[in-house]
Amino acid sequence: MLQILFLDIAPGILSRELGFGLEFALREPWQHFMMVCVAFTINYSCYFSEIYRGGIQSVPAGQYEAAQVLGLNQSQTFSKIIFLQVIKRIIAPMSNEIITLVKDTALASVVIHVDLFTVAKGIVNTNPQYFLWPLIISAVFYLIINGLLTILLGKLEKKLDYFKV
Repeated sequence: MLQILFLDIAPGILSRELGFGLEFALREPWQHFMMVCVAFTINYSCYFSEIYRGGIQSVPAGQYEAAQVLGLNQSQTFSKIIFLQVIKRIIAPMSNEIITLVKDTALASVVIHVDLFTVAKGIVNTNPQYFLWPLIISAVFYLIINGLLTILLGKLEKKLDYFKV
């Protein structure tokens, strides 16, 4: 949330403080959306890069040595031997991060006023007769999306199960 707020507020503050004379304040909804996308990209690329790094480092050194004995160069070794083992090892943590990313989209409500949860809250606040139904429907929607992702990523994990790690 701090990253989203920083990327949304910082350009306007910096332009005023540094005296650029340019107005960088975000006014349009698409500008807020882009800043949220940038914040999620920066945040999750860090997580994903660590997952990939850990997956690559978890492959035993003997695999590299065996590829060298077979006469494979570095790119062949990585693409034909190492990468296939890395994919199997990282599929579970990647699945967790993808599902967390879907859940974290609700954090965008801090700066964007058109995400699912904020719209549901707005309906409840303006129409008391609806009580909690919009919130329940949005929760069910998140549950369905996460359930489908869990099933699809689980099937992918089972399909790649022929690599015994």
